[in-house]
Amino acid sequence: MVASPQMRAIRELPLAASLLLIGLALFLGGGPRYGSLAWLGGAALGVIVVLIATIGIPAGWSRLVPLGALAAWLALSITWSALPDRSWEYANRAFVYLLFAALGLWVAGRTRDLALGLTALLGAVVTWSLLGKVLPFLYDDYGRIARLRGPVGLWNQLALLADFALPLALWRRGRSGTLLAYAWIVALLLTYSRGGLLTAIVVTVAWFALTDERAESAAVLLVGALPAVAVVGIAFLLPGVTSDGQASHVRWRDGLIFGALLVAGALVAALVRRPRLSPVALKRLAIASALAVAVGAVVVLALGGGSGSIGNSGGRLGSTSSNFRTVWWRQAVDGWQHHALAGTGAGSFHVTNLRYRTTFLDETTEPHDLPLQFLSESGIVGLALLAVALALLLHTGRRRGHELALSLLLPAYVVHSLVDIDWDFVAVSAPAFLAAGALAGRPVLRPARAFGTLVGAGAALLAFCVLLLPWLGQRWAAEASFAAPARAERLAKRARSVDPLLVEPLWALAFAEEQRGDDLRSLAYYEQATRDQPENAQTWLAAGRFALQIGCARRALQHFYRFVALDNKARPSEGPDDYREALRLVNTGKPRC
Repeated sequence: MVASPQMRAIRELPLAASLLLIGLALFLGGGPRYGSLAWLGGAALGVIVVLIATIGIPAGWSRLVPLGALAAWLALSITWSALPDRSWEYANRAFVYLLFAALGLWVAGRTRDLALGLTALLGAVVTWSLLGKVLPFLYDDYGRIARLRGPVGLWNQLALLADFALPLALWRRGRSGTLLAYAWIVALLLTYSRGGLLTAIVVTVAWFALTDERAESAAVLLVGALPAVAVVGIAFLLPGVTSDGQASHVRWRDGLIFGALLVAGALVAALVRRPRLSPVALKRLAIASALAVAVGAVVVLALGGGSGSIGNSGGRLGSTSSNFRTVWWRQAVDGWQHHALAGTGAGSFHVTNLRYRTTFLDETTEPHDLPLQFLSESGIVGLALLAVALALLLHTGRRRGHELALSLLLPAYVVHSLVDIDWDFVAVSAPAFLAAGALAGRPVLRPARAFGTLVGAGAALLAFCVLLLPWLGQRWAAEASFAAPARAERLAKRARSVDPLLVEPLWALAFAEEQRGDDLRSLAYYEQATRDQPENAQTWLAAGRFALQIGCARRALQHFYRFVALDNKARPSEGPDDYREALRLVNTGKPRC
């Protein structure tokens, strides 16, 4: 019996829709900004409703319950959060990642096709990324900072995509796998990401420990890595490719040279015959690799692990500095000790960082360690839910071939998140959770009733509104900041109506009143922001600065006292200088307010 075109389309819908959404996340994820997340989540909700109506409900939902409970706990943390607007965003992130894991359940019977699709998408990403070095107009910002990061937006997360691609390349083997490994090793090295390199080592070791095709995989890795290392070695001699602050003509000249090197390296990787490694040769290669890793570890231990800031040049690959990470990890633990059960609220680590930092140089919004971040922001409860959610998705049993490659995506994500901010990037989170969901599911479908589908559609619409409202609030608040007073007031009130947790609309209203000449009403809006977010140092700074501007040094000083208590290591020009000026004026005895 030949399936009708309609039946074939329905059968292909879960895989096609999932890969389309992953492609959008990879190319248009927008880094840690929230906007793309709302629309990707809305699209995932729509796809799920259609799948329930046309195909039915798959099995495997029990594996996703802890992830759903985690999203609910993060949403509940809004009620006690130091930064409730950011907590709403963080809860929405968890919910969107839950949606991608749920989409994976419908692809449970098509995991090979999913692996092929992800391989093709990652091939497209690395091609576009490296073209940004060859053709400067594709990514102008490389003239400022040379570290490879397009199209994801940040080098470390691009490096994590390389960690995703390597197991898929080793599974594919042949010419396509070798070329994928070659291109992503070049990209990985040009990100200068030490966390990405360490994760690549962990993932590669895991692959060889679990696969039954070690000799073939080793041949692919060897043939792909050798030309990649040679190309990158020459690239470090081309300032237009690997140095910051280069002029356009230098980037064009060196970019074209680099493009020729890339093509030459690809030809070598594609045309050189992959050696057949005997068990003895494979054992020797494994020993040599282990010795190289051991020597590197000894060097790291001998040199120590500093915590200061390091630059973005290629020299960072040989640095052992944690780039403030160990400092942030201690801050996370210090903050957790004062809010052990529930934390300070999802996404609120910035408040903890400002309170415990010892220099203005180490400002951050995340501690760059996912478990410590959840411990600090959502307490013991949040960390436990995260651990259970990941454990259930990681527990996939013995895998081989394409399933083994897919099963290593989430472990790579978890390992890399121990030193970085991957939760903030849908470009790396969505593929990891989709693959984990596909492996956790089972291709058993239960037809959905019409009433259930209707209820699901209503719930999806409500959930989409929850995802969309923060985006609308941020957009209208941003527009209000640059609008004329009357329009600014309308936009700011509209932003507050959809997201009452934001303080930016209050600042826009204050500025509008200032433009109208009503200083007291303007100050009232600034002070309302301090009441809405009393743990946010910026609300006190804004109120203090405006009070000082209108001549109310005594009132300003009260606000600055609270600001200094929340951020006592701010850069002098970002608050302390204003505080000292208010104190000086008050000490003269002249200010009346």
